[in-house]
Amino acid sequence: MTGYEINFNTYAGNSRLFTHPLYIRYNSMIFADISKTEVQGHLNLVMATASSAEICAYLSWLIRTLNLLEA
Repeated sequence: MTGYEINFNTYAGNSRLFTHPLYIRYNSMIFADISKTEVQGHLNLVMATASSAEICAYLSWLIRTLNLLEA
């Protein structure tokens, strides 16, 4: 996994992230339909462990992107 500022990237073979329920949930939505408050709530419920780093990075990227889209 690599991340630079607003950009988020992960390795194509990373099935652990791609099978995570929160990734699957948001992966099927357009940004306009994603609630930043909901994403923040989900991030708040993720345990702070090394194994959760990828989903935390993904959810954080969603929040940063949604911040960019706010009017």
